[in-house]
Amino acid sequence: MRSLPITLKSVDVSLVMHMAERATRPASRRNYLWLSKSADGWLYLISPLIVALCSSVIAATQYFTVCGTAYAVERALYWTIKNTTRRLRPPQAIPGLRSVIVAHDRFSLPSGHTSGAFLFITVLSQTLSPLWLLGYFWAAGVGTSRVGLGVHFPTDVCAGAALGTSVGLLISGAIL
Repeated sequence: MRSLPITLKSVDVSLVMHMAERATRPASRRNYLWLSKSADGWLYLISPLIVALCSSVIAATQYFTVCGTAYAVERALYWTIKNTTRRLRPPQAIPGLRSVIVAHDRFSLPSGHTSGAFLFITVLSQTLSPLWLLGYFWAAGVGTSRVGLGVHFPTDVCAGAALGTSVGLLISGAIL
């Protein structure tokens, strides 16, 4: 018996199929949807107000400056990469796969929800407290949910995590 070689593409497809099967379970689907929605952007918009209420004006101003600059850079890179690579989403690339949700845009690489979540946690941990590093568990859950919902491959999520973390570290390092 001859086995097929293991490639990054075959691992990507296998993981999407496995997670899509899990999404047929109501509890998994509910958790994937909740995690994905938690990174839709509303949290990032209200976070400067929360920081201002819980910290000093100086800390809030510093956070707002780093956060705004980082998101401007990250979104520009995200759209450039996404529209240059033009990687198809799993339902278009895997025959018979149906996603749980409809994606906001056409292409898959990198995952914007994951990139935004990792950027958010990186900026919080760099500007406010290292305790925010625990938020990476949430950010990883956001990425996992995007695969489970059938709108991203695991490599899209890894690319999004790398993009968000890198931009967060670079911008906070440059400004702080």
